[in-house]
Parts: sequence; C-alpha cells; structure tokens
Amino acid sequence: MVLKEKTHIIFIMQGAIIVTIISLFFSYMATLFPVSDSENINNINAAIDGKLLWIVFPLLISPIIEELIFRKGIPNAFQESIGRKGSILFSNILFAFFHFDLYFLPYLFNGLIYSYFYDKTKDIKVPIVIHIIYNLIVFLLTFICR
Repeated sequence: MVLKEKTHIIFIMQGAIIVTIISLFFSYMATLFPVSDSENINNINAAIDGKLLWIVFPLLISPIIEELIFRKGIPNAFQESIGRKGSILFSNILFAFFHFDLYFLPYLFNGLIYSYFYDKTKDIKVPIVIHIIYNLIVFLLTFICR
C-alpha cells in the first residue's frame, strides 16, 4: 500500500490526530453522561481475550472493508440521487449504526473525518490508514487501561 504523494502522509497524521481527539472528547462526555459500556469495544475485547488472532480483524481487515463500503461504495451509489454531501452523511449514519453501539456520535464524527480525507485526496488508502491507526490507538489504550 504505497501512497502516491507525501502530502497523504500529512493528511493521515492529521486525520489520526483528529479522530483520536474526537474519541477522547466523547469518552470524557461518556463519563459525565454514562449510558453503558461500549458494547462494540467490549465484544472486540472479549473476542481478543479468546484468541489473539482476532486482533487482525478489528485492526486491519475491518478498516479496509468499512472504508471501501462506507467511504467509497455507498456514497458513490447514492451521489446522483441525494448529492455528494447527502450521500456522505447517509453513509456515515449507516457506518455509525452498524457498529451497534449506544455511543453513536463518535462513530458518526470519525466516519465524517474519514470521508473528508477521502474526498480531499481521492485515495481510499488515506482513510484506510487513518482508520487502522485509530483502531490501533484504541486497542493499545484499552489494554493499557484494563
């Protein structure tokens, strides 16, 4: 996965920092207004505890599949009927919903950030790498804070 432009590396770093800050903000908000633990994170942690090989799926495979579907596939499919912005919003609402988590907003905002960097670069590898870095950060923080 070679990036064509050096600026893509800057965009990846910016994106990873932005989604991490957004998630930290929502994590803080969750302590002020607790609903329940994140079911998505709890399910991933339980799977990882069962088999270390399950690390590969949430860290590498899921971001690739999700970015191809929610940043490229769905927006392109609905762009003509509801416009580019509408298709991006619709796709990211689906992205957040399909994480089956009560903490809907962090997924929505992170998805919008991934979409922004995909639209800016026209290179799906950029949001894929941002998403992988973000999942890696969440994974490391989750296991450090256990």
